[in-house]
Amino acid sequence: MTSTTALDSSRTSTVVTGRATRVAIAGCGFIAGVHLQVLGGLADVEVVAVCDPQRARAERLAKKFAVRSVFTSVQEMLAAGGIDAVHVLVPPASHAEVASACLAAGLHVLVEKPLVLRCEQVETLATLAREHGRVLAVNHNHAFDPAVRKLQLHLGAARLGNLEHVALQHHVPLRQLQTGDVGRFMFESPANILFEQGVHLFSVVFLLLGPSQRVRALTSQPRSLQHGVSFVDDWQLSIDCGRASASVRLAFGRPLLETTLQAIGSDGAAFLDLQRGSCWVRRKTRWPDFLDHACNLARGSLHLARRALASPFGYALGLFGLAFPDDPFLRGMRGSLRAFHRAVRGRETLPPVMSAAGAAAVLAMCEQSALAAGVLIEAPPSRPLLPPAGPARPGEVVVLGGNGFVGRRCVRLLRAMGRPVTLLVRRPALLVHELRDGSVRIFAGDAADPAALAAAFAGATAVLHLATAAGDDDGAVETFMAAAVRAAAEAALSAKVKRFVYASSTAALWLGGARTIDGKAPTDPRPSARSPYARAKIAAERELAQVARGGLEVTIVRPAIVVGNDGVFAHSGIGLWVRDNHCVGWGRGAVPLPFVLVDDCAAGLVAALDAKAAGGRHYNLAGDVRLSARAYVAEMARRTGRAYRFHATALWWMWLQEVGKYLVKTLAGRPRQWPSLRDLRSRSFRTVIDCSDSKRDLGFHPVADREQFLERVFGPAVAHADGSR
Repeated sequence: MTSTTALDSSRTSTVVTGRATRVAIAGCGFIAGVHLQVLGGLADVEVVAVCDPQRARAERLAKKFAVRSVFTSVQEMLAAGGIDAVHVLVPPASHAEVASACLAAGLHVLVEKPLVLRCEQVETLATLAREHGRVLAVNHNHAFDPAVRKLQLHLGAARLGNLEHVALQHHVPLRQLQTGDVGRFMFESPANILFEQGVHLFSVVFLLLGPSQRVRALTSQPRSLQHGVSFVDDWQLSIDCGRASASVRLAFGRPLLETTLQAIGSDGAAFLDLQRGSCWVRRKTRWPDFLDHACNLARGSLHLARRALASPFGYALGLFGLAFPDDPFLRGMRGSLRAFHRAVRGRETLPPVMSAAGAAAVLAMCEQSALAAGVLIEAPPSRPLLPPAGPARPGEVVVLGGNGFVGRRCVRLLRAMGRPVTLLVRRPALLVHELRDGSVRIFAGDAADPAALAAAFAGATAVLHLATAAGDDDGAVETFMAAAVRAAAEAALSAKVKRFVYASSTAALWLGGARTIDGKAPTDPRPSARSPYARAKIAAERELAQVARGGLEVTIVRPAIVVGNDGVFAHSGIGLWVRDNHCVGWGRGAVPLPFVLVDDCAAGLVAALDAKAAGGRHYNLAGDVRLSARAYVAEMARRTGRAYRFHATALWWMWLQEVGKYLVKTLAGRPRQWPSLRDLRSRSFRTVIDCSDSKRDLGFHPVADREQFLERVFGPAVAHADGSR
């Protein structure tokens, strides 16, 4: 085993003095924004460059944080010079390569967790750092969580005596599991979830107890994800660290986000709530039990009361820039990044938990856990290459967005009808097995790329456009979606496609008036007063109307509130879901809402491809079972057994609250869009949607029985403890 000293890469580092440390960010994903936010508050640090292969994404980040230089490759960035340190935020598989290049160029390097993917790679990087006299660190930010730091102070003062056991629980929702977005690092192999999520808890175990000697594991039965990789969503790990033990529970895809730590010592114990930043210590006293309990409960109450006050006041102070936000995650990030940059400037020694030795110990826990659970560390063999697409067949239908919630049903229905299908998908590797046998033509590409669209559309008879095509910039969703839909329509026109069916949304309509409309209703004449998504759909329909004048036969279908048993129950058409089980209604919640089952929606969209009367027309899709928002949420609670709550709210009061938020954020220098009362009114669905034209022209026959509708959304009602349902 490599010694801690051998892996210490910070002992002989060349420090930065006399000026600010010039920092570059390599990788501009979500976490890059957090790094830049924290770095903006650190003294003697200046971010001078950002780097990402997607230049537009890098430029947006640079503009937001006033960074002057943008690069699209690490090599280009290193060649430009003028950098002292790099934060490596690229995907984990590239950590070793990028960190090596930066160290070889003489830069200090901080790598997002995990440092690398294998223990043996750590020594290579540590050696390179020593040779160039540079600091190499890994961002184990959970070890700097405020509650964990408080626990360390209590342990240092011997308030708990000798630490004997640490128990950590981490329950986390993973929306990707529900939506099928499994094309990420943590789903590439069965063990990757440990390297993505487990490292957070393992770094705390190492901080408190040191390296692990043995790990035992009990896991749930692995399940196969849509791309064929096994996934374990429940891990119970027992870790022996020599002087003390630890238990770690990792549960993924759970509705409640909860991360706790219990430390048990010979003379006291501590309970940490890492989500809320509390650390409640209980100690032995000289008093009888009933007074001992009272003293400990009183101390705990005072501590929790202080945290209760600190949370809102800390948020307010952070909002106005008067203090760093009282957010445990951000404060943990600040502690970790500050420790790295103080080491770079020679002010402090790099904490062991951030060192190469700490990284190796945490990686060892990942590997030991995977081995104990009997899951693969390496990614499974690559799936066979897809067969060549070949020429279009008679009656070929191209589906854009065929991997989505509605799209999967449309593809299944078309295949059941014997229709030849072509899919244009960004990530073919995520396709389910039955679509990979050559019966479906597959093209890899983006639904906004003219070249990819032209290749997929060549020889096709019809196009079914279900792709969201909204980009990754919320501020540009209208422009991006309109341009993407126009590109698809123009490609279809050039390919002489006979019919182009576009799945818009009833969000494009004005639905705030007491009236009845059918498919002939125009889009909202005041798009500027609507939400970005509604504006984007309106703009997309406008672009299609222009292309249709050139000869393309366009049919626009506007589904309403689409629901299904494998979708998201908490649909935004019902209300504002401030939590996954708390819905603030768009009004009082008494208006019947235009729900449509996802299977009925897919049938209507597919019918629009061939219906003779549908050419050049618009249709709305809403089912015949129309529950109010209040009734829908009540059924969610009854049929799932969960504590769903609906909160009726007058629209004017909701609007005033939004105005208040707008004013506060404006005073804090954080501009946001002026809240629109018109948009809130449209969300209330006071307008009745008449689908008689859809039923006549498309043969649209939605489920009309309430009980059947509810079972197809939620499944049978669960039995409660008292036997009721």
